Amino acid sequence: MLIVIRGAGDLASGIALRLKRAGLDVVMTDLPAPTAIRRTVCFSQAMVLGKIQVEDVTARRTETAAEVPAVLERGEIPVLPDPAGACIPVLRPDAVVDAILAKRNLGTKITDAPVVIGVGPGFTAGVDCHAVVETMRGH
Repeated sequence: MLIVIRGAGDLASGIALRLKRAGLDVVMTDLPAPTAIRRTVCFSQAMVLGKIQVEDVTARRTETAAEVPAVLERGEIPVLPDPAGACIPVLRPDAVVDAILAKRNLGTKITDAPVVIGVGPGFTAGVDCHAVVETMRGH
């Protein structure tokens, strides 16, 4: 099963770690110059360093969707510089998780994959995604 995660910051990286450990293939997208604060726990650092290891999982900067299968074959997470999500129709994932956390939807559509999940505010279940996961801390 192939999952594309839009965003590669700390929350997106936590999601990616869990999905990878569950045996799923994960591809991440982010800005070419990421803005993450907690960089030591973010796969977005692959954009800057070429590759990064968070806990026991390695992510590697991958320039094009065509390179994704080889990176997945090595057991790594490909991270594409693709803030618009242009790789999604090319990769045809089973699920898309939008974890950009922009407080608004930056282009994710319910038709992007059979399962589309929005993380954080700015999404409406049944309209632009199938499910929404709130990220606000507290009750």
